[in-house]
Amino acid sequence: MSLTRMSLFTRRIPAMASRAMYCSDPKTGGAGAIREGGGSFAKREAALEDQYFRKLQGEQLKKLKGHMEEEIQHHEKEIERHQKAISKLKKRHSDLDSKPT
Repeated sequence: MSLTRMSLFTRRIPAMASRAMYCSDPKTGGAGAIREGGGSFAKREAALEDQYFRKLQGEQLKKLKGHMEEEIQHHEKEIERHQKAISKLKKRHSDLDSKPT
């Protein structure tokens, strides 16, 4: 199996993929046979599709916010650790100044 063919199988779809990526014909932007036929069934199908993508986007947003909160906590811990190191070094510095030479 060639490298390019293998990369096609392992290629990932972006997390925030747009709805247009899931159309039946990406060149023309067709919505599929049922939705092109029109009628109440097509409207229901479009509503269900929109609902699915809103739910998916909400889940992705919730996951992103959780990740950002974890990252904020990590950086706050790092700030605290650096502040402790700074105060320890200042104390050592002042101890060196107080010692007679």
